[in-house]
Amino acid sequence: MKMVFDEMYGELSFAQRAAYRKHNVPPAMHDFLVGRFGNDHVAIVRFVKETVELNGRIDYSHLMG
Repeated sequence: MKMVFDEMYGELSFAQRAAYRKHNVPPAMHDFLVGRFGNDHVAIVRFVKETVELNGRIDYSHLMG
């Protein structure tokens, strides 16, 4: 998996960074996602995309469920 360093998030996969940019995921939400999924970049990207597909956006309420 190709990785990239982002100043706001740290080390991310390219797919993860693209999903974060496209869906406006803030750095604090990234911390919640890592807390929930660990460093499983594939699971994080899947969660972000599925959440946006179901709800039209992602916010903190989607992380608490």
